[in-house]
Amino acid sequence: MSVKFVAADPVTLVRLGYSAACTTHPDIELVGQAATGDEALHLVDDLAPDVIAIDAAIPRAGGLQLATDLRAQRPLLGVLLTGPAHDGLLLQALQAGLSAYLPRTAPIELVLSAVRHAAVAPNSFTAPDLAAAMARRRTLSTTLSRREEQILRQLHTGDSLAAIASRMHLTESTVRTYATRLYDKLGVQNRTQAVQAAAHLYRI
Repeated sequence: MSVKFVAADPVTLVRLGYSAACTTHPDIELVGQAATGDEALHLVDDLAPDVIAIDAAIPRAGGLQLATDLRAQRPLLGVLLTGPAHDGLLLQALQAGLSAYLPRTAPIELVLSAVRHAAVAPNSFTAPDLAAAMARRRTLSTTLSRREEQILRQLHTGDSLAAIASRMHLTESTVRTYATRLYDKLGVQNRTQAVQAAAHLYRI
């Protein structure tokens, strides 16, 4: 029996690539394609696929949030997240309980292998660079300065940078500089991703 697969990606050429690949792999049936998160949700509801691949850049709160929501709602659905070759996103996908994280540059055979994996073990995470990403994250945890760790933990409170600066007796610009440096070190794009990385590193 073939795997019922939905591809959700904002780029038309990528969706066409999924379609072409599935025509040569009869064990995977591409039953739907979506360009937005809302379209993806409708397809999941209407078609009940076995697996969905979602790109991180999909419109509607972002692919990671959409994938996380689907995982919570449908524990037996295979959920793959695709995006940049980025340790932060990979580890967030792992924390969210997704089935796989794949860089956009991954060969199609690797993507289809992940689809097959997700169909039979939706709650077992796989990623081509997982071991290396975990090793890099462990190394990183020993390279943050004491002050950087303090700022990272303060970001977890949800307070504004001004409030954090006041509490730590620093200027807001100093805290902002530390935060920017932390984003670079953690390989993340924003505060939310930094907090998620902190939870993984320090069990905050």
